[in-house]
Amino acid sequence: MSTDTGTPASPPTPARRRRLLLAAAAAAVLAVLVTLGVVLGGDEEATSAPPDATATPTEAPAATPEPAVVPQLPTPEPTGPTEDVDEPPPSLPEVPLDAEGAVGDGVVVTLPAIEAIEGTGVGPGNIAGPALRVTVRIKNGTAEPVALGGVAVNLAHGPDRTPASPLDDPSRRPFATMVEPGQSAEGVYVFTVPADARDQVTIEVGYEAGAPLLQFTGPVA
Repeated sequence: MSTDTGTPASPPTPARRRRLLLAAAAAAVLAVLVTLGVVLGGDEEATSAPPDATATPTEAPAATPEPAVVPQLPTPEPTGPTEDVDEPPPSLPEVPLDAEGAVGDGVVVTLPAIEAIEGTGVGPGNIAGPALRVTVRIKNGTAEPVALGGVAVNLAHGPDRTPASPLDDPSRRPFATMVEPGQSAEGVYVFTVPADARDQVTIEVGYEAGAPLLQFTGPVA
């Protein structure tokens, strides 16, 4: 049997114990600094990381081009006569009240009746009194239907051809339909005309807008 003959370890001195405590404290501080450096380094890398290369860059809006300025050219002077849209249609030569008036395209106008009546005023602006009731007949001698909605009938009296006022008498029946080829249609118009102003009466008829005006003239008993 062997017997341990080694000398027992002596306890550390106060100075050595102090050195050991200082070394342990320094090691702890160093570990804390290393850990703090790693954390701060990771945050800095995350902050300074480059943007994702796959992200789609935002394109700047395209600039709107400025509209081209077109120079104003001078208005050329007319080189020929110009047509006046306000000019009335031409009037055909006068015919007697009981004659036929031909436009020249197959349309023929007659006045089958001119009657002296005591007109009745209907509606505002109409005054009852002596009047003439004129029946106008239009015969369509063309190959196509003729619309009569635009027929115009006027009456004037006296040597100076004073216009007579139309009267909205109940017997008035203006044209408003069409007349077929070879057929005739009639319209009735009433005008205020004093009894002493009928020695010379002129009646104008235009069967459509722009058509020549047919003129019938003569005395009315």
